[in-house]
Amino acid sequence: MPIVVAILVIAAAWIGADRLAHRAKAGTALPLPGDLAALPEPARAQLRAAAARAQGSPGSGDAAGELGRALHASLFSDDAIAAYARAEQIDGASWRWPYLRAVLLEERSRLDDARTALQSAIDRNGAPGLAWFRFAEIAFKQGRLDDAEAAYRRAADMPPADPFRPGGVSSRRVLPLSAYAQLGLARIALDRRQTSQAAEMIDAILASQPTFGPARSLRASLDANAAAPPASSRAYVPPNDPEIDAIVAMSAMRDLLLKHAAVAARGGDREWREFLIRRAAELNPRDPNVLMELAAMLQATNRATEALDVLRQHEQLVPGDHHTLVEQGRCLADLGRLEEAEAVLQRAARVRDAAAEYNLGTVVDRLGRSDEARAHYEKALAIDPFHSRALNNLGVLLDRHGQGAQAIRTLERAIQADPDNADAYSNLGSAMIGARRLPDALRTIEVAIALDPDAANPHNNRGIALAQSGRLQEAIAEWNTALRLDPAHVNARRNLEQVQRLAR
Repeated sequence: MPIVVAILVIAAAWIGADRLAHRAKAGTALPLPGDLAALPEPARAQLRAAAARAQGSPGSGDAAGELGRALHASLFSDDAIAAYARAEQIDGASWRWPYLRAVLLEERSRLDDARTALQSAIDRNGAPGLAWFRFAEIAFKQGRLDDAEAAYRRAADMPPADPFRPGGVSSRRVLPLSAYAQLGLARIALDRRQTSQAAEMIDAILASQPTFGPARSLRASLDANAAAPPASSRAYVPPNDPEIDAIVAMSAMRDLLLKHAAVAARGGDREWREFLIRRAAELNPRDPNVLMELAAMLQATNRATEALDVLRQHEQLVPGDHHTLVEQGRCLADLGRLEEAEAVLQRAARVRDAAAEYNLGTVVDRLGRSDEARAHYEKALAIDPFHSRALNNLGVLLDRHGQGAQAIRTLERAIQADPDNADAYSNLGSAMIGARRLPDALRTIEVAIALDPDAANPHNNRGIALAQSGRLQEAIAEWNTALRLDPAHVNARRNLEQVQRLAR
């Protein structure tokens, strides 16, 4: 169905449109900003090359647009907006330049101008679904629900765009734009007080995208029997935007690279995150912030030895930083060097810090000193009552020592603190099995599997719950799945062999 929107006078919203038109006719080029000295040399070189191309081809929309992209990548937003407007004025066919202009205008909270620019992009051939989605988001913010609904529907129906993949990035983990658009439609239904319709729409999203955190949080908020859920630990991750990703990939600006790396981390987009952090590290090899991000990325991808080397470089730059000591302790623990880890973490814990106490607890727990571990977890929680990992580990420890009811309460607190914590759901399910709450355990473990489909533990725990419910064939399938995901999973193999012996 065609979208119904007001006719917009696009030229009136352009930045300096008359001036840019005059320059285009005169054959002159847009000037570079005057304050390039503060930029990294790669950014300065990139801008100078783009400016030379634009000056050499003053009638080329692509050359003006590429200058806009270089300015965008170097965080000169106003100048990039002007260059995109120039490209748009020269090239009346391309949707790219008004679209990119709209992105920057929206970032600067100039919503009316951004909406006008998006209408210009939409009016041109080939505009992607993201142009419709961004138009819908602005219309929703402005309370124009009919326009927002029509644009969300168009975005949901558009073919998905291929994600941007630079060299070295073989895959991207992204959610489909249609899920975001359907969530927008559900929000409109809620604004119109169509609660049951909104719930059905969100359930449909979660049936195909069970890890979509904003949809899960919104669905939970509709449950009349539940308090409003806490903010997800993974803050909102915007839809994948190939145009913006391409600009970020060419950037030499540390802050822009790390900002998008953090978004990639929240969305589980691991290869893209690594690309961005590696680029930041290549351009800033002695920047402490970059080194900490590099170490965190290496730890998250089970490369503890490399992470430890990076953290030691960081310690040379910032001696005595207790955050560095905490992360070194984590790496040593991951490498099985528990006594060394304990010594480093004891140094870190001289500063009152929840992370130091939590990690010290995990180390002494592995060394068989469970009473000390409990004390450290409780110290961590005294500093930060919402430390989800300390709550998770304390809950497991309590369950292991036969304190099932307290374990369940503690693990439920862990989930309240971090609704995306798959381990906490799996461990809560295990504690519920011990309490003979098998239907509750199965429901809880299914959430863990949805959150982390590649983890073996939830499948092992689900197998136990199914076996105790008398569903042996389903239990065997779950244990086989656990072993496929982790062939060294001792408990899944033991459970499978035991059931198979009983079946003979």
